[in-house]
Amino acid sequence: MRLIESASRPRSAVNPENFVLSGTFQRLLGPDDEMPVRLYRVRFDPGGRTNWHRHDDFQLLLGLSGTCSVVDRMGHKLALGVGDLVMIGPDEEHWHGAAPNTHGEHLAINLGATTTWLESSA
Repeated sequence: MRLIESASRPRSAVNPENFVLSGTFQRLLGPDDEMPVRLYRVRFDPGGRTNWHRHDDFQLLLGLSGTCSVVDRMGHKLALGVGDLVMIGPDEEHWHGAAPNTHGEHLAINLGATTTWLESSA
């Protein structure tokens, strides 16, 4: 059994190479933790979002606060509210971020190890 205290994991600004507008990013489980899963807490400012990207395995997004939008290449758009869960398949190109005019925060649970970043979603 092992405790990872949130306070021990710093929050930082999102990487502007992979995100549109501002937000914060907190790595709760990463490659250095020697676990087969990655956990990231991401808070988007209103209108903030990721660029298009895909993962090598499933990604789960759990809504923590506000409302997030999740959009795939087919144009399907889902609203992610508090406690809601979105499942994204391996290699499914998508972006996610705050819904317009509100902040959004989610926990990203990546079952794979690789994220491939694509073009801007702006």
